[in-house]
Amino acid sequence: MNNNDDWRLFNQDQYLMKKHLKRSAFKSTENRDHVHCEFCWEKFSEQEGDLREGYSSTDERYWICDQCYLDFKDIFKWVIQP
Repeated sequence: MNNNDDWRLFNQDQYLMKKHLKRSAFKSTENRDHVHCEFCWEKFSEQEGDLREGYSSTDERYWICDQCYLDFKDIFKWVIQP
């Protein structure tokens, strides 16, 4: 895959480069019932048919689906937290 031409890339390096991530299950809150992958826009929620787990920033502000994590982990040099 030539990442320079990947439609999913649009300046995420500005806020996700070398970010610390953790494997997380999405949980709805009073203010948020879903989020989207920062790359492909797949939906995370507790609803059937949506993604329920993925990688999030440690503050759970940013979410990344498994496929995008695998595709971009080397480029973005993410650090996985236990």
